[in-house]
Amino acid sequence: MKTISYSLRLLRVTAFAAATLACVSAWAQAPAVAPAKQRYVQGSWVNLRESAQSQARIVAQVPANTVLQQLTERDGWCAVLSAGDARLGPPLAEPVQAHVACNLLADQPLTLAQAGKDAARAFWVAPSANRLRAYGNALPRPPALQLPALVKSHTPEMPVQYPLRPEWEAAKKLLRAGVPLRPEQEIDRGRPVNPLADVKLATRAVDHIPAVAPLAAPPTLPAIAPSYFRSHAGVALLHETEADGIAAVAGSRIAVEPTAVPYGSFNRHNGPEIEFVTGFWDVGAANLGFAPALTLYAITHQGLVGARTLARRYWDISNADHYCGGHYPGRGFDDPRDDETTAVRGYAKLSDSAEVLVRLVVPGKLPPDAVKVRSRRYATSWMQPADPPLRDKPTRKNSAVLVHEIDLDRDGVADILRIDTPSPGGMSFEPIFEFRWYLNINGQWFRAGYWVDQECT
Repeated sequence: MKTISYSLRLLRVTAFAAATLACVSAWAQAPAVAPAKQRYVQGSWVNLRESAQSQARIVAQVPANTVLQQLTERDGWCAVLSAGDARLGPPLAEPVQAHVACNLLADQPLTLAQAGKDAARAFWVAPSANRLRAYGNALPRPPALQLPALVKSHTPEMPVQYPLRPEWEAAKKLLRAGVPLRPEQEIDRGRPVNPLADVKLATRAVDHIPAVAPLAAPPTLPAIAPSYFRSHAGVALLHETEADGIAAVAGSRIAVEPTAVPYGSFNRHNGPEIEFVTGFWDVGAANLGFAPALTLYAITHQGLVGARTLARRYWDISNADHYCGGHYPGRGFDDPRDDETTAVRGYAKLSDSAEVLVRLVVPGKLPPDAVKVRSRRYATSWMQPADPPLRDKPTRKNSAVLVHEIDLDRDGVADILRIDTPSPGGMSFEPIFEFRWYLNINGQWFRAGYWVDQECT
């Protein structure tokens, strides 16, 4: 009996061992499960579906550059895991498994250059106030909210109500909370330039008399070398960029706070028909918020340095074209008013009549010590026609090109240049000026915005 029992036990052990070896062999021969692959959403607002069908139920919607974990790919559909997107809210408690068209995924995140003119994708690649505005203006208007229909259905200043769109609500929510910006995405000064190449005097003639006399001596520039600003991220002039660029360089989060809905409006020169809708999509008026508050510096022609902080300001988002008056033809951040800013202690108190040559922000603090400013004058003139009873005969009007060299650290090297070029006013023939600014970035001059005066009727 003992012999039989022992034999049975031996058979059972042998069978178990054989089965185990068979399982191990089968496991070794089975194909390994591929790990999940990280992919980036390429569309601006992409549907994640319950199954690999274009009509399947939508389980989530995600913006460009959302990170998904791809599990499998079959027939143009990718099975993915989504943990949510921080731009839309807190991460999900558990990842959601879904399906998405594989052509909407890529191995690398989208860049602004790749987003191109697609306003929605550009916003989600790099959210900002200006890109929010472009996004809203690009959203298709229902026929009833397009201008031909509004002229018939609305009176001027009557509110325009837009339908809700989930993607747009998510974009507004993100900007209400505020976003940080990167200077290299907001500031582009192009290539180095010779500032004197932009000095062009008007050639207008009056009664066949040359309007502008040539300069007695050509303008000259100071020797340039690396000095105060070593990179483009080290400074932004209010004359060259809008709120996004200012906030990016200053290191402030920028927020958009909608305050009113759009309404139809018209230009007094064109009659009562509705000409444009104030604002974009369903934002008719808004404020910009900055956290921490921006510190805006002002430098006068005497070299005094003033400073004021700005935490919030009204954002002009009218879609009306520029009509008349002095303005920045490109980008520019309009000079802040004293009632929307707070003076910073330790800096010069500038009067309302102070001649400010430049306004700027920097990543840190600009010292309050007076800077060195040198201004050179290059005389020119033109003829004013007879205009009885003011002028019985043509007279010569004297003016000058002014070159202002601003040396922030008083090391003998100009850091900011402003060139004022006059021209005869279109009606009065009095001098009106074009101001152009240039920055010394690591020993080279770069354009940094300009302003033009304009006479209006």
